[in-house]
Amino acid sequence: MQDIKQLTRALASALQLTPEYVRFVEAQETNDADEALGEQLRELELVRMQYRHEAAKQDAADAGIMETYNTKFEALYDQIMGNENMQEHKEAAEGLNALLQWMTGVLQGCAQGQDPATFEPEQPGCGGKCGSCSGCG
Repeated sequence: MQDIKQLTRALASALQLTPEYVRFVEAQETNDADEALGEQLRELELVRMQYRHEAAKQDAADAGIMETYNTKFEALYDQIMGNENMQEHKEAAEGLNALLQWMTGVLQGCAQGQDPATFEPEQPGCGGKCGSCSGCG
């Protein structure tokens, strides 16, 4: 049992050397350094809390106030997601998640008897017909 745990830690170390992981960490650091983005995220969270506070009033909640919060939330969200740094972070996260899904798929397939040297798990949205595909990455 100890060997599999050591191998898992070695695999985790190797994961942190992949371009997908490095890109994700760099994107996270860039976002953390973006003060304007940080302010927008804090404001978004404040609007979310205000909306929840009003909604908690249930029957006494003011629909007009809730709609105002919702409109403000959507506008802030669109601004945040339009931020170049946030877009890079999103793409980097998608790349890392795709790699992790592939790794998990290989492990699950092999736990069901597949050959570790050749097994390729289906990717999300993959129909298994590679002739019409641009590649799994």
